[in-house]
Amino acid sequence: MDITIYHAQTGTLMQQELLPVLIQRLPVSLQSRALRYQSELSAYNYVIGRLLLKKGLDAFGCQNDLEKIEFHENGKPYLSDIHFNISHSDHQVICAFTKNSEIGVDLEKIKPIDFEDFTSIFSKREWEIIKSSGDPIRSFYWFWTRKESIIKALGFSLKYLHKIELDITLDHVVIDCKRWFLRDLDFGYGYMGALCSQEEIGELEVVDHKLL
Repeated sequence: MDITIYHAQTGTLMQQELLPVLIQRLPVSLQSRALRYQSELSAYNYVIGRLLLKKGLDAFGCQNDLEKIEFHENGKPYLSDIHFNISHSDHQVICAFTKNSEIGVDLEKIKPIDFEDFTSIFSKREWEIIKSSGDPIRSFYWFWTRKESIIKALGFSLKYLHKIELDITLDHVVIDCKRWFLRDLDFGYGYMGALCSQEEIGELEVVDHKLL
């Protein structure tokens, strides 16, 4: 199964476009959501994520009216003719697309953390791997982004993270007797990303977009 990921650098767009100008390119209902963010960076990331979604829908020949997005009972957004998922962290935003399968993506800026704040998220075995690795922080984010991509693909909440135990030798995970496939995403050394798909992942295309 082929997957396309649209990618944008928020920092570059912040220099090129004022936030009010970018917001005007969204439907009215989404404009109001963008304006709720207290952080300018968070507002930019929200808007850029939805503009990447529009660009991808255009490229796939799908209806690009974002007000037609519906939501499952679990809150996961969906469209009838394509699967998509958005993630952003710090100054990078990604939006993944495929016609064939439920997907989830997660992108995280790697930064120092206190492991004690996340004790319940990982199993004893996972913590052993993280703390004994050559780079514990990167190892932490490897597990974190994979777990986040899984719950986003399934439409589960963060409360489910601790129920997932990953095997570092496998590129899949079994949940409720069903196999979900995993792939690492590379957007530079300072970031860690992961992709989860209901079907085995084939070609992965990354499209860098300036949204202009």
